[in-house]
Amino acid sequence: MDKHLLLMLGKAQVAAMFDRQGHVPVIDDSEFLPLVEAVLMAFETADISQAVVDELWEYAFDVYDQVCKEAEPDSTTKDNRQLMQTYLSGKRRRNARR
Repeated sequence: MDKHLLLMLGKAQVAAMFDRQGHVPVIDDSEFLPLVEAVLMAFETADISQAVVDELWEYAFDVYDQVCKEAEPDSTTKDNRQLMQTYLSGKRRRNARR
C-alpha cells in the first residue's frame, strides 16, 4: 500500500480518537492511551514500513502534547511525551515519570 495513504489513514484514526476523547471524555488517559497504542500497534503487526509506524507515533505524541498544553499551558513537550509513555504497555513505555 502507498506510504502516503497509510500515513493519512493512521493520522486520521489517531486524530479521530483524540477528537472524540476531547468532546466526550468518558475515560481517563490510563484507559484511553492504551487504545491509541492498540491502533498504532496494528500498523506494526501488519508489517507496515517502520518509517510509517514511527511517523504515526510521532504524530500521536504531538497530538497528546497539544492536548496537555491546552489543559496545562506550562507543561513541556518532553514532560508530556514522558507522561504519555507511562500509560503505554509496549516498547514505547516509560516506567516512571521523571
